[in-house]
Amino acid sequence: MTMAEWKERKKEERQKEKITPRKKISNNFIDNTINKSNGNAIKTIFYLATILEKFDFDKQMDTVRVDMKEMFKYTKMTSQEIKNNLDAMQETSITFINEFKEWEEKIVLVPRIEIVYGDNCVEIDLYSKIAKLIIEVKNNYTYIDTKVLMSLKSKHTLRLLPLLEKIKGYDSHIGKRKRMSLDALNEFFGTKYQRIPDIERKILKLAQKELDNNPTLPTFIYKSNMECIGRGRPKATSVTIDLIIRPEYYLSNRKVFIEYTRTSCIGKNILDTIDKHTHKRITISISTKGRLYDRISGESFDAKRANEIWTTLYELAKDGKLGVLEG
Repeated sequence: MTMAEWKERKKEERQKEKITPRKKISNNFIDNTINKSNGNAIKTIFYLATILEKFDFDKQMDTVRVDMKEMFKYTKMTSQEIKNNLDAMQETSITFINEFKEWEEKIVLVPRIEIVYGDNCVEIDLYSKIAKLIIEVKNNYTYIDTKVLMSLKSKHTLRLLPLLEKIKGYDSHIGKRKRMSLDALNEFFGTKYQRIPDIERKILKLAQKELDNNPTLPTFIYKSNMECIGRGRPKATSVTIDLIIRPEYYLSNRKVFIEYTRTSCIGKNILDTIDKHTHKRITISISTKGRLYDRISGESFDAKRANEIWTTLYELAKDGKLGVLEG
């Protein structure tokens, strides 16, 4: 939840006089790392998340050792870009808010950075609270191929991707769109534009173009919502973002393909084939619980066999030999 959304929610609660205290909320981590930097910030965070396996979360603070050569390979960033992003993280703090006890706690993202030139590495101190948030950020991008993620240039494109994924997860009876006011857009992108057209021209159009050029990623269309204020001309007061998913997205990786097929092909016959183990004809279908089963015999496949079948289905779909993405 962004600070603008939080304030709007608090205002509504006060009007209803039904304030429900929550134990803890935190301002959005992505906002604080990207908005005050450039697109490389999320790449830095993403890489840090991959090396936190040995982080001791039982400690209040632990040290992470970053191999610069490995980070260069992973992020495609220069040493100066990495240094600039780490410096920016040192200037950024996260605010933890306890509404019930009415206190705030501010924690700097990176309290200490030590560059060891001889070993070509960097040692970073991180608070456990911050390390957990870093992992949460990475989890927001697990559906994206790492190479594609690292190739994106715009911080606004990177910022939009988790939002589009959130919209994709809306229940089937809810439209795959989100309406955002000028204040909400500025809060979301970390900007201070005075007019919706400025956000359209400098953010939305550029992000849309970059996503359109990457068919394995979700993209979007948008429209400005006009309102008559006073006697003047209608004025854009908000933007509605509609999610667009192309077939290539569902083939971008096996996990995404399985998720789509499980939810969109329930009750459908996916493939008629001969079982290589029993040499009998089977009709592979999806049950109401999203499991693979043979419609002819009515029997479900065990986990190992289902995993093999999912791999086969995914490869067939990539080769255009499976029609689950049609219509």
